[in-house]
Amino acid sequence: MIALPFCAELTVNVPLNLEATLFCGQAFRWHALSENTFQAVVYGEILRLTAFPNRLLIESTAERINAKALTAFVWHYLGLEDDLDTLFSKQFTKQYPHLVQGASAYFGLRLLRQEPFETLISFMCAQGIGISLVRRQVSLLCQNFGFIAITEYRFPTPEQLATAPLRKLTSCTNNNATRARNIRAIATAVASGDLDLTKCSAPDCDFQTARETLLRYNGIGDKIADCVCLFGLGHRTAFPIDTHVRQYLHEWLGLSTQTASLSSKEYQRLSSQARRLLGETQAGLAGQLLFHYWRKDIKHMKAF
Repeated sequence: MIALPFCAELTVNVPLNLEATLFCGQAFRWHALSENTFQAVVYGEILRLTAFPNRLLIESTAERINAKALTAFVWHYLGLEDDLDTLFSKQFTKQYPHLVQGASAYFGLRLLRQEPFETLISFMCAQGIGISLVRRQVSLLCQNFGFIAITEYRFPTPEQLATAPLRKLTSCTNNNATRARNIRAIATAVASGDLDLTKCSAPDCDFQTARETLLRYNGIGDKIADCVCLFGLGHRTAFPIDTHVRQYLHEWLGLSTQTASLSSKEYQRLSSQARRLLGETQAGLAGQLLFHYWRKDIKHMKAF
């Protein structure tokens, strides 16, 4: 394990399951160096986190990341400022106390604040496949197009992906040429300024406007737009729906679609109902905790 030049310690006095947070499907570049040490390139810098009881050891190639001191950056990146006491709406807590109790076992799973462009491309790679294949695609994109940072690769810039040869890009996207074309097109839009992800981010932009902006681009559907809004643009009201989420919405909350297939119209209706019931402020995190409660305790699924 190579020593990194900058380090700091962060006292953690709130629930945090670091491993679950980093590997639950929000981010795709973290890897384990030991049982309690994890490393990734985050905002262009190597970041290494070691979990101890009630504290984190932070190591990095930079003294500051994204213009923040290491402790302040990691506190924000891991979403440790989120108020879990007000996570679920009063209506939901009163109506479904057993679900709040069940989900509380996963309060250590936090909502990451990630770099917008990396999040956008990563979730474009995630359509219809499992986490291991997403991680592989993201890793190949970094190795083939990103700059090296000691022992790791930085995520490619919009300019690097906008000029990527299509055949080489396709080899990084599970041989999906359509996905590669869509990634190159949206990277071109970001590089040219036609798509300004900063202006789509909270609090400068409202959720619906950000979502509608993303949906204009090929390769981005309802779920991907919601994932990018939630994990990369800071819109904590975003509520992504997949098969498991759809199942628990029906089984637990009585929310279901009028058709067997999940059309865009039905997706938006279902998502809107869930946000109103859970509470608009933190519906995204509330939904993620219910998602993992459903998968782990009800379906007994071990892997994320």
